[in-house]
Amino acid sequence: MAEIRIENLCKTFHGASKPVLENISFNVDDSRFVSLLGPSGCGKTTLLRIIAGLEDQSSGKVFIGGRDVDGVHPRDRDMSFVFQNYALYPHFSVRDNISLGLRLRKVPAKEIDSRLNRISTMLGLESLLERKPRALSGGQRQRVALARALIRNPKVFLLDEPLSNLDAKLRDRTRGELKMLFRSVKGTVVYVTHDQVEAMTMSDKIVIINEGRIQQIGSPEEIYDKPANVFVAAFIGTPQINLLTGAQLRELGFRTLQQAEGKDGFICGIRPENVSVSGEPREGWMKGGVVMSEPTGAVTILTVSAAGAELRFSTGLKWPSGKSDIWFNFETERLHFFDPAGERRI
Repeated sequence: MAEIRIENLCKTFHGASKPVLENISFNVDDSRFVSLLGPSGCGKTTLLRIIAGLEDQSSGKVFIGGRDVDGVHPRDRDMSFVFQNYALYPHFSVRDNISLGLRLRKVPAKEIDSRLNRISTMLGLESLLERKPRALSGGQRQRVALARALIRNPKVFLLDEPLSNLDAKLRDRTRGELKMLFRSVKGTVVYVTHDQVEAMTMSDKIVIINEGRIQQIGSPEEIYDKPANVFVAAFIGTPQINLLTGAQLRELGFRTLQQAEGKDGFICGIRPENVSVSGEPREGWMKGGVVMSEPTGAVTILTVSAAGAELRFSTGLKWPSGKSDIWFNFETERLHFFDPAGERRI
């Protein structure tokens, strides 16, 4: 496989006043799985297309295996690319769509059959191999496109939201199988997604992008436990992190933190699962009113009004229907503090 290195990459489309990518730099180590995560329109797919050679950067460098690939044709970069759309040959069967690349490279028929059987079984395509794309559902076509990339064993896999058209159950299953597969083949993977669950569960490293700029690079644990700014803190985690000003903390009566004493100039974040709740008064705890209770089975999501803010708490308690008053306390060691603009962790 191969290491990927991106250095000071920028991209501005012709006629645009604002760059779609600005000063992008990061590494993808050999045989590692890196996700580009961000909201729609943040530039992550453009970045993937630049790595593939399908789009030119305005400035900066892309290195693959230590080689500067400026001017190198996409077919000569030894990559497999799975697009968000399917790009299948309509007159070919599923079998032929998946195996075409190997046949063009004159791979022995026995090896093609072996790889085809393994990949089609993993993706649940065994019974579809003789069908044409027009006879497949959208999710089935996406799986065929994914199989076509996986079967080649290239140096680098580039995937642009490959699970987006799968139903929830199949997406969950395929997510785990993909992770195991790429580890077994020691694949170097760059994976574009707007789905934080995919990024958190599959990645060795996540690159979070917003408005064309990198917000944070780190392992899933680092991203979740130590978000670099308010955008990252709010983008990662479901339900979303609760964000409060110093003034709101004091209005709640939360006075135990040195950071909160006499200061308004910060934003405090607390994740819903890091809050203790009770239906009875507790000494030193804060009080609010339950606006909505959402039982999900294992946990209940509570929407609580307090200090002019709407907060979300996640609890294992079965909250009584119609009960309004709630007392709660934050796990002090789990609080996150950011500067007033929300641009950096403090």
